[in-house]
Amino acid sequence: MVKKVIKDIRVVEIMSRDVVTIAPEATLKDAHEIFRKYDYNALPVVSGGRVVGIMTKLDLLRAFSFGTKFRRSNFWDTLSEKVSDVMRTAVVSVSPNDKLQTVVDHMVEFSLRSIPVIENDRVVGMVSREDIMSHLSLED
Repeated sequence: MVKKVIKDIRVVEIMSRDVVTIAPEATLKDAHEIFRKYDYNALPVVSGGRVVGIMTKLDLLRAFSFGTKFRRSNFWDTLSEKVSDVMRTAVVSVSPNDKLQTVVDHMVEFSLRSIPVIENDRVVGMVSREDIMSHLSLED
């Protein structure tokens, strides 16, 4: 029987510490440029040093989608919209001392590609799917 194993380590051991954030008053053009430059999937939205939301590439794409409702704005109008207009304020996060299993559970439950690591309302790191992959194993 194959045993699925997630190494018993803490988030602080694998998180990326140099986190790129964005301000709520930044434009979608600013967010687009950051996503292109760094190829991140999510940006914590920070105001006054505290996390106030999160913006993903999907959130940016939604701003350009007509979906089921009609939007009058054109491409340039959309790029000038604010991050606060499209960010999500319900942020799924972990703390530095959480176990890796917690991150995996959150990623699967909420279909996330990365999760901010927050301590005292401040971003101290990010964990991506790629960060976790080397810590998973199948044992016989």
